Amino acid sequence: MDEQQSIFFIDLEYDEARVFYSGQKNRVQVTTVDGVTINLPWAMLQPYFTTSGVQGRFRIRYTVAGKLLQLEKL
Repeated sequence: MDEQQSIFFIDLEYDEARVFYSGQKNRVQVTTVDGVTINLPWAMLQPYFTTSGVQGRFRIRYTVAGKLLQLEKL
């Protein structure tokens, strides 16, 4: 299986991220450092939700077909 990876930064304040946590929205759009736009299911970012929101640098691994394999905070 061919695998690709991308790096992105995210800075969602608590109030911005709360709409995802509450279920009002279920996908988050991010732009990778190389300019690719990716729509992630909120469930992938939810473990990183804190009282500050979701911030940090992340690496996402996915198949050539776009299936998400792993997300890790760097």
